[in-house]
Amino acid sequence: MSLLTRVPSQQEASQESAAEAWHPLTRIAFRLCVIHFGLYCVFTQIISPLLGFASRPSAGLSAGWLMTPLVDWAAVHVFSVREPLVHAATASSDRTYDWILLCCLLAIAAVATLIWSVMDRQRTRYTTSLVWFRAFLRFALAGQLMLYGIAKIMLTQMPSPPLSTLVTPFGELTPMGLLWSSVGAAPVYEIMIGTFEAVGGLLLVLPRTTAVGALLGTVGLAQVFVLNMTYDVPVKSMSLHLLLMSSFLLAPDLGRLFDVLLSRRTVGPSTLPPLLRDRRHNKIAGSAQIALGLWIAIPILLDCLTAWHDHGEGRPKPPMYGAWTVERVVSDGHEVPLLITDDLQWRRVFFEYTGEFKFQRMDDTIGFYRANVDVAGHRLTLTRYDRPAEITELTLDSPTPESAQLSGMLDGSYVSISLRRIDLDMIPLLSRNFHWVQDYPYNPDSR
Repeated sequence: MSLLTRVPSQQEASQESAAEAWHPLTRIAFRLCVIHFGLYCVFTQIISPLLGFASRPSAGLSAGWLMTPLVDWAAVHVFSVREPLVHAATASSDRTYDWILLCCLLAIAAVATLIWSVMDRQRTRYTTSLVWFRAFLRFALAGQLMLYGIAKIMLTQMPSPPLSTLVTPFGELTPMGLLWSSVGAAPVYEIMIGTFEAVGGLLLVLPRTTAVGALLGTVGLAQVFVLNMTYDVPVKSMSLHLLLMSSFLLAPDLGRLFDVLLSRRTVGPSTLPPLLRDRRHNKIAGSAQIALGLWIAIPILLDCLTAWHDHGEGRPKPPMYGAWTVERVVSDGHEVPLLITDDLQWRRVFFEYTGEFKFQRMDDTIGFYRANVDVAGHRLTLTRYDRPAEITELTLDSPTPESAQLSGMLDGSYVSISLRRIDLDMIPLLSRNFHWVQDYPYNPDSR
């Protein structure tokens, strides 16, 4: 017999008849939420942290590949998309593929809700189903809040601004780049909002603290969604769904929360039933939920620690670390004037990450090489990302900690490039510390 048409037991029937029946629209909305949120979690990265030790939580594993044939078909025959869809992971949940996937999931959920409503029209409420569905949503949302929260606490989601960003004109930054740099330049603030998210996720693990966790999650995710919308961060659809899931969990307690904050009425205990009816079984279920919370949280913590060591603040700094200004260029024996109209000429170079060499052209655009820096051997080996077989070896001389010289064949010419290290302590974003007393705002260029 189908789960949708299961006949309630005599005990359940008597309990339902004694309880107030749900409004028909409430029942339809509940069925739609169960199907759509369930499908969305399974077919997007939300399911990934629930796999715990079975995968890296940040890997974004999901069953989305099962929907690829349907999404590709809908893209051509429903939405008339002519260009091939981007299926590769791009750190964006707002690809054309993702929006078409969302439309497909909504269509499936709408049809399934209609069938469920017709076949199960005699049922007046879903008390038990609500409790178990809330349990699923609690852990799905908790995984995401802990993943993003711990990443912020470890300063790996929004790291300190890259050296190239520190010398890029403000107007050249993208909205997302500006947001990332602003938060990354204030690590205490990033840790604070990360703690807010992570604590909210931890509180969702137990039913007793779900209301507080959902409240923290709703407030935090509302801010995240607004920032994604206003700074064009490509996680708009994902953050909206997380906000809706958090609001769904908070909804049953909104009345009690209103009474606590705005009325003088006595606030009673929650009317939501426990997960199981037997007290002993509920204690076992509570222990199981704590274990599941640890199953989710520990791999997230280990994953973020790895990221902190690999590309976060704990990463090893490469030799010659810093930003360097190009002071003089000689090409094939002739000095090259450093003109801002020469969009091929280097303006600055950066040694920031191991294995990478970054340069800024006169028009402020950024270029990259794979690099091997051998200070002892006075050699800099550069490899183009688009042509890995093309290798350039330059002689690297560093007579002082503040100056360096590059020489050798580069782009078909023998060049000699003189570099001068930029004093990062002279950059106000890095050097300006906290001050209790300020007679005037330290922002002279604000108007």
